[in-house]
Amino acid sequence: MLHSLPAVLDELERCLLEGEDPLPLLGGIRWPEVIDWPKDLRESKELKLRISGINELIRGLQAPLRATLMGMNQGASYQNRGGVKLPKAISLHLHQSV
Repeated sequence: MLHSLPAVLDELERCLLEGEDPLPLLGGIRWPEVIDWPKDLRESKELKLRISGINELIRGLQAPLRATLMGMNQGASYQNRGGVKLPKAISLHLHQSV
């Protein structure tokens, strides 16, 4: 199944804005089969700007989580690359329920 890069970005943005999980979308894409990649410098710059906008959207969606983690660990400060040291009460062990 071929996917158009602009259509993939549209769907990713829609998923994020509606609060849906984007992982099924991204996991279902066969990246070697993606079509409509930029053909020139202008299109490449437009794509880069669009991806930057989606990245900012993701950062904005993470902000409440980061604020909550900072509130749980009052003495913590931001670390490299915007990370937050997790409180000892939070485990990084995730599992999936079947």
